[in-house]
Amino acid sequence: MVKISVVIPIYNSEEYLRKCLDSIIYQTYENLEIICVNDGSTDGSAEILKEYENKDKRIKVYTKENTGLSDTRNHGLDKAEGDYVSFIDSDDWVSLTLFDDFVKILNQLNQNIDIYNFNAYAIKENENKIFTDVFFNIRDIRNHESVYTIHTLKDFKRPFSGNFGVYNKIYGTDFLKSNNIWFPSRLIFEDQAFYTECFIKAKSIIVNDKPYYAYIKRTKANIMGNLSNKTFDILKIIDIIDKTIKGSEYYEYLKYALLQHKYTNLSYFFFETADEKKDEFYGEMKKVLLETKNENFDENIASKLRGYPIYKDVLALNGNEFFEKYKDKIIKER
Repeated sequence: MVKISVVIPIYNSEEYLRKCLDSIIYQTYENLEIICVNDGSTDGSAEILKEYENKDKRIKVYTKENTGLSDTRNHGLDKAEGDYVSFIDSDDWVSLTLFDDFVKILNQLNQNIDIYNFNAYAIKENENKIFTDVFFNIRDIRNHESVYTIHTLKDFKRPFSGNFGVYNKIYGTDFLKSNNIWFPSRLIFEDQAFYTECFIKAKSIIVNDKPYYAYIKRTKANIMGNLSNKTFDILKIIDIIDKTIKGSEYYEYLKYALLQHKYTNLSYFFFETADEKKDEFYGEMKKVLLETKNENFDENIASKLRGYPIYKDVLALNGNEFFEKYKDKIIKER
């Protein structure tokens, strides 16, 4: 019987934690290992975890010092003993049939798979309205016939579009560990690096566009409030992604998508960087994009990329000129 390890990183989540845990312990599929990793919470999360640990013997609670989401997920993955692993954030919840439906697909396939990819629900902050947040469109996946179709990365027409969330996927535990795939330590935007390595190394990906995962879509002010001094992490993540792709068999297939991903992400986070750090960030962004000039892009192909003028302008303009030209465009279009 397939065993699934559910890894839940927790940091000061007392407001949502019970709803998250209830959505897991009441799953219609019961063969679960529920790994809760408390990342040094200072609120009532630890007491809630103890309550649920006493309630359900499948729950295992680990407590560590506060080192961030990446390290906390890695800690849970290291402890995982199931055939598959799912990462669920502690302020989110999942449909009660998520794992049951997944195992039924596996049984029909009669083979192990590396990644199971599905969509999500979102709830706008301070509202009760639930809506589907399409992380991917099934029409963007080549050769897709049903949830039983086996895909690889080359079937994804827009490989960097909306797929980065770690939580809308279930992974083969052996696939992750045998390929030494972990989250980059103590960096934010870690999902991007993890996703890239997973999809490049995966030989079997199945896709279900049904939404199973629910999360709160927070206001921009709440999302970005503590981010402005952390945006430099995206430069490190882009570097990891760049090396991963260039070291793989997929570089020629992905190089234009990678170029677009670089200039769209970097330009966006330039505007989210604290004002006193913008010049420094722009210098680093420009350095990254100048290096792409040595990669022999076909201008006829590159010029068709969405937002390509941004790339050309970063190369040509200084930071103040770029800011004035795009200050009313990039953030609004995001």
